[in-house]
Amino acid sequence: MPETCRTAKEKVEDLQIEQDPKSFFPLDGLRSYFKEQKVREILLCACSQCREDARMFNSRIARENYVDMIMGGSEPKDLTKTYYSVFGLLVFVEHPLFIIGFLENRCNDYILESWVTRSIDFSRERLRTLTGDYQQRSAAGFDRFVRRFTSSLSKFSVPHLGPDGFSLYREKAVFPFIEEKQIGQRRDENGQLTSEGANGKVFAFRIQREYNRFPHSSSRTEYVRKRIETSQPKQYLEHSNIDYVQQFADNHIVKLVKAYGHGDSVNLIFPRAWTNLDHLLRDRNFGYSDKRDARLELADAWKQLLGISRALKKIHGFGNGRSNGTVDEQLCIHFDLKPDNILIERENGNWLITDFGQSALTKRRRGTTPRIGGHFGTDAYAPPEIDDVNMEFGRAYDIWSLGCIMLEVTAFMVLGPAGLTGSGSFVGLDQARRAMPHWARNSNERFFYQEVPSGAYMVKKDIQTFMVNLESSHGRYANSEESKAFLNKILGLINRMLKPKVADRVGISMVVDILSSALRRASAGAIEQRPHQIISEAGEHVLGEPDLSKIELWHWSAANREWEECRLAILKSEANFMRLHCWGQGHVPQDVNLPHSSVKMLPLYAFWDPARFRDSNAWLDLLVMSTERCSVVPNAKFAFNGDSGLDDARQVQSILTSQHIVGSFPLSQVKLTRASSAVAALNRVYRKIRPTSGNAPAEASSKMFTMTSATVQIWAEQQDAVLRQSMRREFRGTQESAAGRPVRGFDGARPRNSPRRLCIYLHEPRFICTIRIDVNWVLESDSSDVKLYLKPRSSAGAKAIYASWLRPTLEERAAGHPAGIPLDPKVLRYHEDSDSIELEDVELTFLSSNVLDTFRSVYDDTKEAWAIERSEREDRTEVNSKPEGTLRVPDGTVRLPDSRNRVSIFARTIEREDLQSASSASTSGSRHDSTLENRMGPLQNPDYLVVPPPN
Repeated sequence: MPETCRTAKEKVEDLQIEQDPKSFFPLDGLRSYFKEQKVREILLCACSQCREDARMFNSRIARENYVDMIMGGSEPKDLTKTYYSVFGLLVFVEHPLFIIGFLENRCNDYILESWVTRSIDFSRERLRTLTGDYQQRSAAGFDRFVRRFTSSLSKFSVPHLGPDGFSLYREKAVFPFIEEKQIGQRRDENGQLTSEGANGKVFAFRIQREYNRFPHSSSRTEYVRKRIETSQPKQYLEHSNIDYVQQFADNHIVKLVKAYGHGDSVNLIFPRAWTNLDHLLRDRNFGYSDKRDARLELADAWKQLLGISRALKKIHGFGNGRSNGTVDEQLCIHFDLKPDNILIERENGNWLITDFGQSALTKRRRGTTPRIGGHFGTDAYAPPEIDDVNMEFGRAYDIWSLGCIMLEVTAFMVLGPAGLTGSGSFVGLDQARRAMPHWARNSNERFFYQEVPSGAYMVKKDIQTFMVNLESSHGRYANSEESKAFLNKILGLINRMLKPKVADRVGISMVVDILSSALRRASAGAIEQRPHQIISEAGEHVLGEPDLSKIELWHWSAANREWEECRLAILKSEANFMRLHCWGQGHVPQDVNLPHSSVKMLPLYAFWDPARFRDSNAWLDLLVMSTERCSVVPNAKFAFNGDSGLDDARQVQSILTSQHIVGSFPLSQVKLTRASSAVAALNRVYRKIRPTSGNAPAEASSKMFTMTSATVQIWAEQQDAVLRQSMRREFRGTQESAAGRPVRGFDGARPRNSPRRLCIYLHEPRFICTIRIDVNWVLESDSSDVKLYLKPRSSAGAKAIYASWLRPTLEERAAGHPAGIPLDPKVLRYHEDSDSIELEDVELTFLSSNVLDTFRSVYDDTKEAWAIERSEREDRTEVNSKPEGTLRVPDGTVRLPDSRNRVSIFARTIEREDLQSASSASTSGSRHDSTLENRMGPLQNPDYLVVPPPN
């Protein structure tokens, strides 16, 4: 009969799991085999080898008493108490009684497993200690034991895997992976299998149940492992986005289960997905075509694209997406978005962004767009800037890639698989993207090319044609106007995402907003909708119709904490209140009620420097005028988009302020020269009052103000029926006032000529300078073709031009707000007269001679119309003059701070991005949250800054 220990070895050998390329002995199998009776039998083995091994130790404990110690006593699954793997290894190398030395030195299963993480080393010296006197009694036998032990060690020290951070394993470590096979391969044009991913190889596998300590391990059995070759795995992980993106609580970012280093590779374990988006759209076996809804807009794919976009927004550093409620100063750019890297969790499951191995982290820098060099993703979905070796890439890189993906999904949802692969009757997107210009030698699958060598980049014409045909083909067969409108909205968004110029490409926040709005409308469209009616209350008048209701804009909903696409109606009552009525399909109409004389509008878009592109969603904002605190009007922030965005913003501003914007023009420089007499007088005043502000004397004593970058608008003040009624009542009240010091009235009983103005937005100090157009100053030019000068008309005896400052209060400046424009023209004139400045010269430098010529033409037409109206009304009132008499504060507004407490034009401009905490503190009582919506949005394009002259 064979010895007990030899039989045990054979039984242990049978437990081995054969897994190419390495096998292992599972702990649960050893635990099942080493029952109490079996362990006792082995310990009491009477063979000569076992008796000799037992004599290597000076133990007085009977061998059978070691049974309970090997099995862990009352804790049979506590690795720090058990010796199953240790005992199995010793049985396997034919020295089971050496377990006595391991027990005496407490070298348990936990210690054995720690060998794979390099924390424990079973050196020759350590094994000599663990085997008693064996090395002294039989050197050759000890050498043989060391060889057997070390060669078999990795098969018994298999690591348990759990979500416990990064682990670094020995190169010889064996993992409990079963049924492992490489996936994610496709055949190249030469017929060779290559990996679909840009980095590393991907393997599918299951984890032997004993070693799976991941969450939901009982229900989730399949995983994938991505192996990326690198000589420094830990450093690789620390410098990539992989660990960073896991901090976001988002159902559309793949969950990293485990990251570990193994030899010269880093390995990333994820739950195995059903498939990826590329296979879903192109492999008919998945049957995704059957998921297309009868109504295009109701398909689940759009919700998934919205989820992907929201996840990318978090990754890009916008919005609070962290599970712990914090916002990191770092942000991530993926650099390799493509259908292969969007996983489908399960059938009808979420779409997940994966493969962050190509991505990189960068620090957020205030007021700038982060750029990163040296990163290149998959060529087919890369933007045009990939061809510029000197260019550093930013967030817009991912926007282009996502736009390509979105077009693929749209093609599939409209036409099915043929939308990608084509058919006999039409060209599919996969064919259109392979089109090349006539001069190109090689083909590619990019979405852009240069039509001529060294020419401008453009979306391939075949792709542009495909998008047009896609919409027209859907229009022929769609039985729903909502479906047609939805597809038009989606294709319009894709067009904005596929802008070849980085600066023209839409931001991720606007992508999310447009998709969200389109889906909300689609959901509401599924229910029969009645046309929205604007109902005016008694005494209310609707302003700006019918043109205003045609504008599609974005309204910040403080309650929903997101931008909502809507239409706007502006109503004004005879009681001097204004109501902003916002409505849109898919959300509840909302009213914002304003005391007309107490609110000012911030034209944020007008302060954008065309030479410095900025990220901002808000174009127009409203503040309550106050000298004590900065109070934002809740739910009164608006944004615009598309090529007509600036025109739409100016139209809304014109209606809100009753100042029609006739034209708007970019300036490269503004120079204001103060009249010498005014400088001397102000200096005498400031010496007497001894101002406490250190900035005031500098502004008062300055002879010249030179500002780089500005925008000049030409305004024509409007008078509506509500205003005229108010004017008549005010005039009657003025006539009945008691005699005394002259009171400056703003209006008379007879119609007064509506003033025209030049309004100059100074980008750097974020002040506004207004100059009323009058006959006492003229516009002159010199030899330069880009400069114009405003000068007093000497023939009329004028010595100065009177301009005015509109500036933020100290509290508004502290909250990062620029100057605003009072909604009430009477209040505007009060502000102008309260803060005027005498100038002897105004120099305007335009961006080009064409801009100057356009401005001159629009200005001449505006002044001529003003002169004709002035003559018809026999109005000889001088409007550009020094204020006289005591200024009366208009009803419903507050008195402006005196000169000692005003913000100086030389005060440092505080950028909005620097003031999140200050803003939130200064807007107490408001439901407005600037940290969310004041993020990525439309970018200012200098091509749109000029309003063409009217036809």
